[in-house]
Amino acid sequence: MGQFAYKNEVLEPLRRVLSEQLVMDLNHVADGPLLAMAKKIPGGYIHRKPFLRDAKWRFQKRLAHLTQDAAAIAEHLPWYQETLKSDKAKLGEHLDELAAAIGGPRAALLCVLWNEQAPQKDATLPADWLARLVALSKPQAGKPETKAWKAILAKLVETPGKEPLDSADALDSADRTLRRLQQEIAQGKAARENEGRQIRRQHANELETKDGEIRKAREEAAKSLQEAAKLGANLESQVQSLQAKLTKEEEEVARLRGELDRAREQVAKKAREIAEELLSEEVRPWLADARILKAASEEVAKLRQLTSETVEKVRKAQRDADPFLAKEHQLRQAIPQMEEMLKLLRRYQRTAVQALPEVTALEQRITEHVEKVRYELEKRDQPSDPFLERISAKINVADSRELKSIESALLLAEQSGLVDSRHADLYRRDIHRRRSYLADRDFHVQKQSGPLALLERAAATGEKARLAVDANNFACLRQDYLGLSLPTKKNAQGETRFLLDAAARQKVVQLLEKLADDAKGLHVWVCFDGQPSQLRIGNPRLKATFSRAGGKADHDLMDLVAKDKTVEAPWFVVSDDIEVRDATGREGAYIVYNDGLVQLLVNRGLKP
Repeated sequence: MGQFAYKNEVLEPLRRVLSEQLVMDLNHVADGPLLAMAKKIPGGYIHRKPFLRDAKWRFQKRLAHLTQDAAAIAEHLPWYQETLKSDKAKLGEHLDELAAAIGGPRAALLCVLWNEQAPQKDATLPADWLARLVALSKPQAGKPETKAWKAILAKLVETPGKEPLDSADALDSADRTLRRLQQEIAQGKAARENEGRQIRRQHANELETKDGEIRKAREEAAKSLQEAAKLGANLESQVQSLQAKLTKEEEEVARLRGELDRAREQVAKKAREIAEELLSEEVRPWLADARILKAASEEVAKLRQLTSETVEKVRKAQRDADPFLAKEHQLRQAIPQMEEMLKLLRRYQRTAVQALPEVTALEQRITEHVEKVRYELEKRDQPSDPFLERISAKINVADSRELKSIESALLLAEQSGLVDSRHADLYRRDIHRRRSYLADRDFHVQKQSGPLALLERAAATGEKARLAVDANNFACLRQDYLGLSLPTKKNAQGETRFLLDAAARQKVVQLLEKLADDAKGLHVWVCFDGQPSQLRIGNPRLKATFSRAGGKADHDLMDLVAKDKTVEAPWFVVSDDIEVRDATGREGAYIVYNDGLVQLLVNRGLKP
């Protein structure tokens, strides 16, 4: 766009009319320039007829490019090309004649092109010309009358050296132009008068409407004022009645206060009389006995204090005589001090940026020592209960199944109130130690089984471990243990394959969920072949996965062992598939055969 072109706010209301005139002028452009312009317009037009057919709505969407589109055809239309070469002063002088010859919208489009090509600001045309020219007439589809616009063009590009020809035709044309201008002036004057009458009528209607609104507002204000006056009078009367009631209430309060003071005086007088009666000769012996009882209670308190001091002295003498009692006393005295030391160490560990390893080791050593001392003291405080002694004797000789039964019986005894929770915790500690001992013993006895012993130890002691089960391999090879009778199907290679339905999958999941519930530190993954199915899983440490490809889950099992980072614990893989065993063994997993898993379940007392 040129530097001195019309602003958008001037062109915006007139773009649609000017675009219609531009589309009508396209019909008068030769094929070459028209097709060159069509190729630049989006739509891929290469023929004249379809371009002119769609030009109206095409250019309605290109209103923002109106000036550029008009400039593209201006040099190919003589009424634009020749007129743009005229002088600004002559153009302003003969603008109305030009608009009458070529049409108002064409003249307005000419003004737009003029300002687009203006070399400096003094050469630009005023903005008010556009609206005036557009209002003169509608867009014209036909060519301008050649004789008329060339006559105007002769005036616009008239040279000083030539004399104007005063011919009869020229005079007739001037008369016709003068008459037409007079008619247009008369029509414009009548239109302005009509417009003025309409504006005055509209203003009168608006004033009448506003007067009606003002009258309504005044009436409403008067009504509101009357209502406010009535409300004020009512409020005034209510205030006066409330003031009268308040005065009466104040008088009543003053009267009641006087009566209360008189009642207090009577009560005080009656209390003095009662006190005098109590202090008569009949009450005084009871007071003497009370003094004697008070003195006796003080003597009893002194005797109790002496007795406690004597007992403490006797205990001290016993401790001095018995080194074990002295040691026990020292231990009981040292526990609070060690706890204070632990608090200081833990506070240091919380506040320090990086705690020293020596401090961490010292805190762990002190914690273990305090727990050991407390355990020994609690064992000394343990009462000689035959029931608890029988439990201790059974724990020391029980195997894994018996330990589980003892733990259940101890829980029931604690819930029923037969055993104190403190003593129950002691025996749970003994049960844990017995399980650790049995696991170590089984490990040394069954050392040849290797990974199975490690898995049994983790299940017995509650240590963290990760167990991945090739579920289809386990279920198909151990149908006798699971009590399954799986259907078969031949695959594309002619091999017979077992099919696991939803019920069989759920049975495998339930069995391994029992193992996860029994082994508190065991995280179990059950990997199935085939498409996913709905399974009921209640333990959060058991997860069921399905083959991503809908086939065998071997590669998913290998990826799980290689990439899982959810728990830091050793991997145990249960499968008889040699490919799975080799791949997971290379990742550092312990391999347990299906028979080994069955042996573990039998030893733990778990049944499918």
